Amino acid sequence: MAFFKQVKKPSQDMDDCEHLSNLGDDPEVWEDLDDEELKQVIGVKFIEYGATQDGARIPGLFALYRHAMERLEVSERREMLTEFSGMIEQNGGLGHMGLMMFLVADTDPGIRSSAALSLSVLYDPSQEGQDELAGPRFVIHNLINYDGGDPGQGAALGGVLLLGDKRIIPLLAEVWDDLSEEAQLEMTAAKSGFVSEGVVEFWLDRLEEGCSESVFGSAVAAIAKMPAIAQVPFVLDVERLLPAYAGGEPMKLLRRTSFADYLEEIRPRLEALEAEESEPKVIPRIFEIWENPEALFGAFGAEN
Repeated sequence: MAFFKQVKKPSQDMDDCEHLSNLGDDPEVWEDLDDEELKQVIGVKFIEYGATQDGARIPGLFALYRHAMERLEVSERREMLTEFSGMIEQNGGLGHMGLMMFLVADTDPGIRSSAALSLSVLYDPSQEGQDELAGPRFVIHNLINYDGGDPGQGAALGGVLLLGDKRIIPLLAEVWDDLSEEAQLEMTAAKSGFVSEGVVEFWLDRLEEGCSESVFGSAVAAIAKMPAIAQVPFVLDVERLLPAYAGGEPMKLLRRTSFADYLEEIRPRLEALEAEESEPKVIPRIFEIWENPEALFGAFGAEN
């Protein structure tokens, strides 16, 4: 799908864009559009809102997208999100607020997670006094204050977590206790093909500070399976380029540590948790997998 190439044409085709925009404003015709036309209409309305950030456009855009959700498969909507994100990055962040359509209106946890990650790295920090962490801060603030604990809230926050940047971890830790158990469990399901120190430390902190039995077990499982999901056999300490279009490498590698060596670094924390854990203990599962990562390395794959 490359409908942006179809809607972003020279001035002689502006009438086409205006026509598509008018279709997007008329709910009575949406059902008559075929899927490709519907995607083009969404593209035009996305650009309009993203470029103007006119709040008056939000209800219509979200209504149009909710109609699209009834017709388009998750894979098609994910493809739209990927293309929109790429366009925003290529245009220096222009239109980034359009990603709120996916973050707020979609009901698929995977799409919400990806949208949260994309908006975190594409948000324009000039709107917040050049704060490098303005993007993650904005996403987290909206998910906590306006999401209402809807299904997918935790998955979206998990998308922010998967950035893996240690600078972002305190922002998530600060709101952890505001989440429902359901949202906390959703966060534990966040997975990536790259194991980062930031993500491991976030979960170790949650385990040490205390959580429900179900969240404890899920957080332990999240740590334990990381070597089996990893695309590279290392734990990485990374710093993201924020925003992603600021110029330079998108990710700075600060440190790379083998699973075995990193396990030794966190072993005292794990052993302390195991000593306090009641039977049946789940912490030993981390040792079992991390001490022999080659046995399961890359066994399950990852979505991100």
